[in-house]
Amino acid sequence: MRALSGLNRLIGFGLSMAALAAAALVAIPWMVRASGPEAFGMIVLGQNFGAIGAMVVAYGWGIAGPAEIARGTTESRLAEFLASVKVRVFLLGPVAVLTAAAAMLLATGRVDLAAVGAVVAVLPGLTSNWVFIGLGRPFVLMLTETLPRVAFTVVGIVAMETGSDALIGLIWQGVGLLVAFVASSWWVLRAFDYRHVGLAALPPLRTLLRDYRHGVASNVGSSLFVALPLVLVTVVAPAAQPVFALVDKLERQALVALVPVVSVLQGWVPRAADPASRARKVVIGASIGSVLIALVAGLWGQWPLHVLGDGQLTPSADVVALMGVVLGLSFYVIALAHTVLATYREMRALAMSTFIGTVVMIPLVVVGAYYLGAAGALAGIAGGLLVRMSIKLVVTSRCLQGPPPVNDMVLPSEEIV
Repeated sequence: MRALSGLNRLIGFGLSMAALAAAALVAIPWMVRASGPEAFGMIVLGQNFGAIGAMVVAYGWGIAGPAEIARGTTESRLAEFLASVKVRVFLLGPVAVLTAAAAMLLATGRVDLAAVGAVVAVLPGLTSNWVFIGLGRPFVLMLTETLPRVAFTVVGIVAMETGSDALIGLIWQGVGLLVAFVASSWWVLRAFDYRHVGLAALPPLRTLLRDYRHGVASNVGSSLFVALPLVLVTVVAPAAQPVFALVDKLERQALVALVPVVSVLQGWVPRAADPASRARKVVIGASIGSVLIALVAGLWGQWPLHVLGDGQLTPSADVVALMGVVLGLSFYVIALAHTVLATYREMRALAMSTFIGTVVMIPLVVVGAYYLGAAGALAGIAGGLLVRMSIKLVVTSRCLQGPPPVNDMVLPSEEIV
């Protein structure tokens, strides 16, 4: 029965993530067709800045939140969710403005697409999917978040098909994200029996920002690691930017499609009294999975890239192979971070590994992109991922040899229950 339950969760989360990835990928050719390859490059540039902003808004709950929800009481879960709402709503406006401004400064074409792309990409920071991951409720996630997002993406595609600019497609995606936030929040508040505890009863905003700082440092660091390469390629090798932007987009959506595996493990590992045994299985299983992912993406990634580029952007074989390597390494790094290090509350070590990996990656991407274009940039990303993976494996080994995480940690928001 446990295996069947785990399979059901995997299927449920898989359907959600696959639907989101498919909707985003299907929209790409329409955006390219509606406004051109260069304009699409500006959209992706804005989305990269927005992705960083989304991690700031999410403030680390996507990594640490599922474990706390999985082992928490109804009261502590409610407090955790309300604390997240208080922080995320406060951060949304300023972060959206800053990311849009940054995208506009670097945009070399359609400034409006870069700005709106950034703002829309910030909105996923409002997601409550970490609550559903911790609860193991994938089908509720599908109803409250996935369906609104997919539905409004389809509305945007229809608008572009009938002659609208890619800007309209982006706006409809943003509407879907806002509807999803409202719907999922309504469900969570009802499920956790929200009545008398309000946002005003939570600790001060300054306290919440301080207490959750390590989570956001890791989140923002990871987002910077993902977003910076496109910015660097735009600056040092603008001719390679459209192809790199397409590869970057497919790689991100492929990772979204792989998230369900990590989502199931995020709730499975911390539920054990001593999670070390389960964590070891994750370390071994994820390593095998990452190799398979790299092989599949590297050998068969050419066709989807050609289709998504609407025949106007077709990466070379070496670029596709390196994309596979980056995708496999990215999956392994995420699996270690979200299932093992988050369970053992090693958020500071997680943030440090990301920082060091980013520092190593930046010069590698700059030099690689300047001399080798998209292929060189991908090789630089792979180098940074290897550094991150090595540090995480060292920390993981230390965690597995030590005592299990103490389950009596008092959350900052639990003083109100």
